[in-house]
Amino acid sequence: MRRLMFEGCAGWLHEAQGKTGVVLCAPLGHEAMWSHRAWRHLADDLAAAGMPVLRFDYPCTGDSAGACEAAHFLGRATSSIVAAAAQLRALAGVERIVLCGLRVGASLAVQAAEAMRSHPAWQGGVAGLVLLAPVVHGRAYLRELRALHRNWLNSAGPAEALPPPPGALDVLAFRFSADTVRELEALRLDRVTACPAPRVLLLDPWPGTASAADALAQQYAAGGVQVDAAAFPEYADMMQSAEFAGVPAQAWRQLVQWLAPAPAAWATVRRPMHRVVRTTSLRVAVDGVVEESGWLDARRQFGVLCMPHDAVPAPVAVIFPNTGGNHHVGDGRMFVTLSRRLARQGVASLRLDVAALGDSPRAPRSMSIAEIYAPGPHADVSAAVDWMRARGFRCIVLAGVCSGAYLSLHAALSNPGVNGLVLANLVKFRWDRADARSAVIGARSWQGWLSAARRRVNWQRVLQGQVRIGPLAAAMARHAYRHATERVAFRLTRLRGDEDLASATAYARAAMRCLNERGVRTDMLYGSEDMGLDEARLRFGRDLEALAALSHITVYRHGCMDHALFLAGGRQVFCDQVVGHVMGTLAALEGVGEGLPSRAVKVC
Repeated sequence: MRRLMFEGCAGWLHEAQGKTGVVLCAPLGHEAMWSHRAWRHLADDLAAAGMPVLRFDYPCTGDSAGACEAAHFLGRATSSIVAAAAQLRALAGVERIVLCGLRVGASLAVQAAEAMRSHPAWQGGVAGLVLLAPVVHGRAYLRELRALHRNWLNSAGPAEALPPPPGALDVLAFRFSADTVRELEALRLDRVTACPAPRVLLLDPWPGTASAADALAQQYAAGGVQVDAAAFPEYADMMQSAEFAGVPAQAWRQLVQWLAPAPAAWATVRRPMHRVVRTTSLRVAVDGVVEESGWLDARRQFGVLCMPHDAVPAPVAVIFPNTGGNHHVGDGRMFVTLSRRLARQGVASLRLDVAALGDSPRAPRSMSIAEIYAPGPHADVSAAVDWMRARGFRCIVLAGVCSGAYLSLHAALSNPGVNGLVLANLVKFRWDRADARSAVIGARSWQGWLSAARRRVNWQRVLQGQVRIGPLAAAMARHAYRHATERVAFRLTRLRGDEDLASATAYARAAMRCLNERGVRTDMLYGSEDMGLDEARLRFGRDLEALAALSHITVYRHGCMDHALFLAGGRQVFCDQVVGHVMGTLAALEGVGEGLPSRAVKVC
């Protein structure tokens, strides 16, 4: 697996010796985040079967160059697939190219294959297409996305949720610009006159007479194309939040078997007259900054170090650990845009994949909430702190969301090299066995439940049988029981005059005192309806009075923040807080350099 950058697109080359190469064409937005683990392991499986693979981020997505609101996105994404095929042919020396796409990525693969068929550099076009749950009708796809986002807002979104700009569409953490929405509305694969490949494998999650994908397969077959169509029952397991998403083993085996060994009759692309020089540099200029992709911690972890383009970086640096099961770019591409913003202000940062996640070399095929909160990941973050310190950064700030906040907190508690924390919606101060049962989709605070209950549309869903009251009532009862028993246990401990660190409350208070005594400036951000705020009140009192005397600990509450920072307003609050935290630390550090006292950076 080798990192590369071509025409502003960040990608990975999974090397193999075969003559059939595969370009993976990713889905968009949240679907790309959720399927990242499956996509990466598909590339590994294909390479293990002897087929070189290139997977990459389209322009304006992932680690690639460009702003999210750039115009003509679908056209640029299609062109980037053609460029990826050329890159794969040049680097791996393949003779046949297959395009494999998921969801909108499948639609873009068809369009790219059409462009390649009519281009003289691609005599014969592509050898095959693999279409996984393809989007045939763009309007139907947009209806699905709108329904998904609306249901999330009604069930878990904050009360203060601003609408997107006119014509744009927010879908969880990702925004489709008005221009992209118009492009998607015009997308109709079934109106393409002929299939641009001699062979097609189509996997359909919703087979049947009403399936647009099934109709597309029949249309291609009627045009003389060899079409192999099958169901895709593992799709739903793959297409869910990344910490729960599975790798579709059966589908990936089927795909590999369909491609290898490639029949000799497949179309052969014309190879270039000379091989392009293979680049080994992982250091690239992008969007006015410099990014260095590489391995750390004895090559166990992957990270992208983002630095100023033409200046020595400041002595303060930031590390962004993973959020949940997501890879290092973050929901809504937040860590990419924030790290580049910091670099343009002279501050370096590291977008980190701990060993079990993202693009790290040994990331496993499965994941669970308990594994994310296990000791290993926060030890990985601590190792990343040491790695950054070894590169000369004097002050390290950890900034994380939800589980990333937990990893940051525990890395700071174990590593004196951490000087600052920005923790958004920290749900747990310590992870216990009982937490595995409560850490499920739909866990929320009392305020979150009340907010959802005030929305008429949710009662309509109850009356229509779309929402079951029983499980909700049981969850609320468990929530109330846990809070009551923990409060009683803590008060009994206090009456005895003890400080039993086996108590989660005592542990949380001791942790905050430890950070405060070390001078670790800690900013804690919560959505006003977030379940993490319930946890903080349980540990520190209804008004967080146990934190009042800790001068380095500050708590902020924001009505616009949802739990995972899906909404643009919440992400903006977090990003501004990180920048303000870093600039304040820099100012204090400069004061220390001039002989002025500053408690906030005493560890530096």
